[in-house]
Amino acid sequence: MTSIQVKGGEMGVSGSQLEALKIIEEQGGETSAYAVSRRMNIEPNYARFLCTSLARADYVGVLPSGKLRITVKGKRALEKK
Repeated sequence: MTSIQVKGGEMGVSGSQLEALKIIEEQGGETSAYAVSRRMNIEPNYARFLCTSLARADYVGVLPSGKLRITVKGKRALEKK
């Protein structure tokens, strides 16, 4: 199972989460969990799980519409990879 991983006291992202972040960034920094699922070729429920994990760790924000928006922390995580 994929989860946020602690590295030296700082939160890091797993491979699947990083892929989801990249997709959100490629979509102009804002998209839906469903769009992430389509691009990753995974079940929508698993994409929602990944995106919820990213939101809990502040890598993405969830807009009132339900769309996901990458945060500054999310952009930094992508720069490190």
